[in-house]
Order: sequence, then structure tokens, then C-alpha cells
Amino acid sequence: MAQLDGSIEKFDLVSAPMLVDTNVLEYLYNLNMSDYSLMKTRLLIQEKLSLASASGNWRNDVTIYFPQRGDSISSSPSYEYDLEEFESRFSLGWSYNEDLGIGSGFTRTYVTTGYKPTRPDDLDVAVRINLYKWSFENLLDTYKSGHSNNPFFYKEGHAIIASRSVEGVKMDGIVTKLGDRVNSCTSGFLIHSFEGRPYLITYYYSNLLDWHLIDSVPLDQIIGPIKQQRVLFGASSVILLLSGITAASALYWNVQRPIFRLVAAVQRIKQGDYAYRLPNKSNNEFAFLMQNFNEMATQIQDLIENDLQSRILARDATLKQLQAQIHPHFLYNCLGFIINMTKMGKDRAVMDMAYHLADYYRYTTRMDNQGVSMGEELAFVRIHLEILRLRNETLTYSIELPEELAELRVPRLLIQPIVENALVHGLENVEYPGRVEIRVYVKDSWVHLEVEDNGKGLNTEQIDRLHMELRIPAGEYAGCGLWNVYQRLQGNYGADAKIAVIPSKLGGLTVRLVWRLDTGDETIRRKSNE
Repeated sequence: MAQLDGSIEKFDLVSAPMLVDTNVLEYLYNLNMSDYSLMKTRLLIQEKLSLASASGNWRNDVTIYFPQRGDSISSSPSYEYDLEEFESRFSLGWSYNEDLGIGSGFTRTYVTTGYKPTRPDDLDVAVRINLYKWSFENLLDTYKSGHSNNPFFYKEGHAIIASRSVEGVKMDGIVTKLGDRVNSCTSGFLIHSFEGRPYLITYYYSNLLDWHLIDSVPLDQIIGPIKQQRVLFGASSVILLLSGITAASALYWNVQRPIFRLVAAVQRIKQGDYAYRLPNKSNNEFAFLMQNFNEMATQIQDLIENDLQSRILARDATLKQLQAQIHPHFLYNCLGFIINMTKMGKDRAVMDMAYHLADYYRYTTRMDNQGVSMGEELAFVRIHLEILRLRNETLTYSIELPEELAELRVPRLLIQPIVENALVHGLENVEYPGRVEIRVYVKDSWVHLEVEDNGKGLNTEQIDRLHMELRIPAGEYAGCGLWNVYQRLQGNYGADAKIAVIPSKLGGLTVRLVWRLDTGDETIRRKSNE
């Protein structure tokens, strides 16, 4: 009803300006205008009326009356001035008329504000608007479209204006049930049953039209959606509850429980149980995390075992080295050399042997630090070679160590056993001058350490057997000097560290140690590449 009243009130905005329009006043007072000017003004007024009529949503006619002139101008071209018809339908408010020429409808006459005429023919100018019945029927049809309600307009003493598909019998019953309610200026609702089916009847009073808009809707159609929404709400609540339980359960089993297991596993590792592994049966992000945890635990275990094994091997190597080098025969030879040189008066040779022998035993007996620099290790090897060179002047050697590799960390006594093998097994009892060459270099991020001699060498079968002995696991082989070096090399630098024994271009053997350069030695790698 508010929409209806709002649409009707728009006609006030059309009518009031027309009463004071310049062309209307010119036509009314005929200010020395020629017939042509009057006709032109009349056409302008008629055009404005047509525009005003077309601006409304409903079918209407807008007519300006000039009773003093006995003339009128209308938006309807077929309308002719009729004073009696104007007087009979004259009303300053909306009134219903059965015959407006082309049908029934509502009419209203607008006059100048503040003017109260005693007779319609006393007016200078007036504007009348006709709203036709079928516009209201169209409105009701639109309102009813797709629904089972029955809207209609009612005023006592007039025919009902209803939707074209409304049930007439039901309208009469509704009017009868409403009784005096629709004879007063009130709005409201009530519930009444027709043919055993309850209906909600609402009635709205229009202050502008002085009519009631009455509508009836089956009550079950109003309550039905509410019941449906209640059922949907209940079902949604149950679904949300079940979803929450499912989500909480999934969160517990897929997130919280794996976290608890990870925490427990970390505690086991912290307590020293490095063999503990997480069982992994899931297939999600935590599976990846657990797999990496197990790999980390394996690496920690391997690292600890390798470190322990390296310590044991280093200790054994040191002990074996001490046993091999401090034996009476080695010491006797050195002391015998000192005695002979003293008798011969070669004090310089005696001093050199004494100094070298002191440095030699000082280095081999130090147990506080198993890691030394490459420069320190090769300095010890140089001392060993100098001792032997003093006893055998035909022995020559060379050591090639780039300056940038001097601080490279290596295990203590890593190189000396290889040099010892070259001297004892390769150069002992040869009839030509012995030669030992030691080289250290970096190639493609790998450290290469080579000990080469010109001794007797080995044939291919012997070299293959030596390689097979190097691959025998710890605990299954008593070991030799080269095997011990290989085990320590892998214990310190990982499984990709290698030892290769190949024929030497000098005629003997070349023993090559290869291990990956540590990521912390980036400066060494960069300088080596330069």
C-alpha cells in the first residue's frame, strides 16, 4: 500500500506546476495574442500534458480546464470540453467514477493553492487527472503473479477492483468476515478458515484513495517456509556438529597425535636412543616430516658411530704407529747413526739427526688433538723423510702444497703410513736412488693427495687384491697401514671418500686419497679455482 500511495502522490508533482506554467497563463489570459500564437501555445501545452501523462507508470489522462474561457486541453486527443461532465466529477480529492469515457477509474481535480471555489465554473484554471481501473487490475495481477493470494480493492458502495484471476466467492466471504473493519479508516489482519483451510487476511487503508487493499494468503504457505527453515536449521546444526566432531577428530589424528609422536621421538633421541625410528603409515605432510626425522636420526646415529669408529681407529692407528716406529730397531739405527757420525766428527749430521728425531717423537706421541692442519702433517712427513735421507743420501723427495691448502684440517698421522709403505715395501733394497713425491691439490671441489714412488711397484693382480682388502668391513680384517688410513678417511669425510692405488709414471706406485672439500672451506675452493 505504501508503494501505491507513493505512486499516486507523484501526480501532485505533475499537476501543481501545470497550474502556474507560463504557457498555461498566456493561454488563459490571451495577452494580445494572435490566433497563430494561441494555437502554438495550445500545442505546447498539449505536448507538456502528454509528457506529464507518459511519466506515470499507470494509464492516465491529464486535462487542463479553462471554465471562464469554456475550453480545455487534454493529453487525450479525443477529449472535448464538457462543462457538465467537469462539474459532475469535480472533486479536490481522489474519487471513483464508473464511467470516464474509456472505463471506470479514479479522478482528482487540482486548483490553485489556497483557492476554495464555491462553484467549478468560477475557476479560471484547473487540472484533472484520470487513473483508469485496468491500471489497478494490472497492479494486482503483478502482485499476485506466481502466488496463491487474492488481492483486491474494496470500498463500500462501489464495485470491487480485483485481480483478473481472483476468486469472486472468496472475496465476498472475506468482505463479510471483515464487516465494519473495512468501513473505517483502519488497517489490520485476522485469520479465518474457508472450506476448512485457514487464511491470513490483511487489510490496508489508503488515505489518498479512501479505499482498502485486502489480501488473503493460505496460512500454511506462510508457516510452511518457517517450518522448512526450522527443519533446515536443525539439520544444519546437526551437520555442523558432526562436521565439528569430524574436524576435531581429524585434527587430533592427523595433527595433534603426530606432533605428540614427534615430541616423544625427540625426547628418545635426547635420551640417547639414536636407534629409535618413527613408524610411518600415513600419507600426508606429517609423513614427509616423519620420514625426514627418521633420516635425520639415521644420520645422527651414523655420525656418532662414524665419529666413535674414527676415534677408535685413530687411537689404534696411533698406537700401531708408535709400536711400529718406537721399536728398538728404528731407534737403534738412529742412535747408531749418531754414534758413527760423532766418531767421524760430523757434528752437523749428529745435530740434524737429534733435532729431527726429537721432533718426530714429539709429534707421534701427542694425543691431545687428533686433527691437524695439512701443513703440520706434511711437516711431520718431511721430518720422517729427512731422518731416512740422513741414513740414505741417495733418497730424494718433493712435497707440493699450495699455500691456500696449508690450513686444511686432516686427521693426525693420515699421510705418514702411506709414506712408510712406499719406503719399506717400495724402495727398500732397490739398487737405484729412491724417489718419493707428495702432491696436494683441489679439483672440482675434491681434495686430491698423492704419494708417488719409483720403487718396485705391484702388478695388476696385486693392485686388485689390495683394493679388495680395502673394502673389507671393520671387525672382519686385522688391517694394515693402508686399510687403517682408508677407514679413518671414510670415518672423517664420509662414504664418498676414496683411496686409489695405480701404477706410477716413476715406475713404482701412486696412492691417491680423494675426499670432498668441506662447505666451510669455500675460500680454499675459490682460491684453487683461480
